[in-house]
Amino acid sequence: MTAVGSRGRGFIARPAVAASVAKAISSGPEFEAAFPVKGRVLEAVLCSDCEAEGYLRLRVARNPEKSWSYDPKDPSTFLDVYGLDPHGAYAKVRAGEWAEGRIVCFGYLKKVWSKRIEIVGDVLQGGTRLVGRVHVDGAVAIDFGLFQARLSFEDDRTREKFLKDAGLHDGAFVATDVGVDIELKRWGPKEQILRR
Repeated sequence: MTAVGSRGRGFIARPAVAASVAKAISSGPEFEAAFPVKGRVLEAVLCSDCEAEGYLRLRVARNPEKSWSYDPKDPSTFLDVYGLDPHGAYAKVRAGEWAEGRIVCFGYLKKVWSKRIEIVGDVLQGGTRLVGRVHVDGAVAIDFGLFQARLSFEDDRTREKFLKDAGLHDGAFVATDVGVDIELKRWGPKEQILRR
């Protein structure tokens, strides 16, 4: 945006607050977690680059422990999930149908300074920044809000070394730029999918 200053010269206006772009998290301890979902298919798309795989976009309830249903007019009740479909369901499912399956999230973990669990943005998709809280109680679990990632180790000594090297403790926060796969098990009318 160009603006004219008090002396008539043009200048580029700067935003009042500098935007900080976080560096991508591409190394550190790895995790993979899967969790069940039921939701509405919004898109089923063939990859335009390779034509050998496809992507799905689902709308799921933000709090599935209460109900799988959501209010499409209230964004606080749902979350859109966009991810790679490794099993080819994108070629069979139609937009508008309801589906049951699981979301597989994976990535690298990095300790961050934060005060809350959060998802950056309104869509869970590849590259979305998630912030989770670490829980250490014999096992190590990371609560990302929508799902939990449980880390497994060969023995207690390996777990303690991991926690020390990563600088993690109970109550610490970690971030990840998540990768997302969507694996559908079945699809059809809403009543049929939500019945079970």
